[in-house]
Amino acid sequence: MDIENLIELYPRLYHMATAGSWPSIEANGLWTTEQIATTAGLDEDQVNQLLRERRLRSVQIDHPTLGSMTVRDQLPLRLALLERSLTDLTVEEWLETLNNRVFFWLHESRLERLLSAQQYRNEEHDVLVVDTRSLIEAYSDRVRLAPMNTGSTLFPNNLTRGTDTFARVEDFDYDTRRHGRTIPNRIVELAVLDGVHDVARYVRGVQRRRGSAIVDEVAFV
Repeated sequence: MDIENLIELYPRLYHMATAGSWPSIEANGLWTTEQIATTAGLDEDQVNQLLRERRLRSVQIDHPTLGSMTVRDQLPLRLALLERSLTDLTVEEWLETLNNRVFFWLHESRLERLLSAQQYRNEEHDVLVVDTRSLIEAYSDRVRLAPMNTGSTLFPNNLTRGTDTFARVEDFDYDTRRHGRTIPNRIVELAVLDGVHDVARYVRGVQRRRGSAIVDEVAFV
């Protein structure tokens, strides 16, 4: 995938966060679940549950640096279907993979699909609108692209997933993905390994959303 083509097709990225979390994110950035869990003073069993087991509910954590944090549930990861879709990783290894990066949608329609899902549609969320070019320029060595919603296995026809699911921009096979697919479905996720602790530098706006509706502009940079 050519970086300039990626930026032209997807000039903005979208990250969904808990309503009211923007001040903390502005000050501290986006941390991975792994970073949060291993620095929050939790015991070993709690850390293992967060990082290596499917979360059936969102978890509130009082972090000494970040304050009150919400680690989201993983209900869309149905374990039986996840096991069937994995090629060269175990379920535990896949969960660890997801927990060591932060995620952005590359197209607003994919964001809206998540916001309209049953478990989220009645809640408000802070949505970060991020400049693709500046983020990639700063984190080019840690940016990965995925052709699917990697945190969801809701249907029997899930795409297979494993060590080759997340690809560097230059290694992503866009030519194959573009045939027969609309732009929102060619590249679905952009992930950054080890978080983006200075994400406020790349944010161009913060929207308060309920479902797909924008109910307020929390911040505009």
